[in-house]
Order: sequence, then C-alpha cells, then structure tokens
Amino acid sequence: MISSVSVTVGKKTHKLKCSTLAMADLEEARGENFDVILNQLIVGNQGVKAIIAAWAALLNDGKGVPTEDAAAVLDDLGGYAVAAPYLAQALNKAFPMLQLKTDADDGEDESAEGGDDEGNEVPPVE
Repeated sequence: MISSVSVTVGKKTHKLKCSTLAMADLEEARGENFDVILNQLIVGNQGVKAIIAAWAALLNDGKGVPTEDAAAVLDDLGGYAVAAPYLAQALNKAFPMLQLKTDADDGEDESAEGGDDEGNEVPPVE
C-alpha cells in the first residue's frame, strides 16, 4: 500500500499520494511515460510546470485536483521550491528504492541498515 504525505497549509491539511491513478493522470497531463516524468522530477530540469502538474496529480490523496487549485496550494505554501521536499517524500513512499533527499533527511544512507525505519528517529551526529 502506498502511503500519503500530509502537508498543512494554514488551517488546511492536504494529502499527497503517488497512486497509480496519479501516475496515469500525470502521464496524461505531461504527454510522456511516467518513468520519463519521474526522472525529470528527480533531476529537476523541467521547471515549474512539471512541479505544478505533479502536485495536481498527487493532491487529494492521489485522486488529483485541477492545475489551478494545485498552483494555489503551492502559492499558499510559499512556492514550488518550498513544495519540493513534500513531493520527494510522496515519491519516496511509492518508490522507496529511490531514496530521494528531503528536508527531513540528515544525509545518512539508511540503505545499509536494512528493515523499515519509517517513524524511527535518527540520533544526532556527534
């Protein structure tokens, strides 16, 4: 099961989920296969339109919202750059093998530790 990422903006909480429907909707919106889009999102070379399209597809717990609504959420959040870590978290939930960097990361590689560490705190580096 793919988990959601909660994003609180003001008094409203939004849920991002990289569901199968969200991936298909993103393919439709961008006119490319999801693997190409995913690579573009990871590399970050497709600009604001790609971020808005991804948020539009992933919002509403993976059911999607209109592009204008997604752009408004990004504006309320503080812009697309502030939104990027949340998008990375949502992609990590669907594709944990990617190990995308988010603001919550401390830079350590957890792949060698094995097991599911979701919800576990990482002690500070001494």
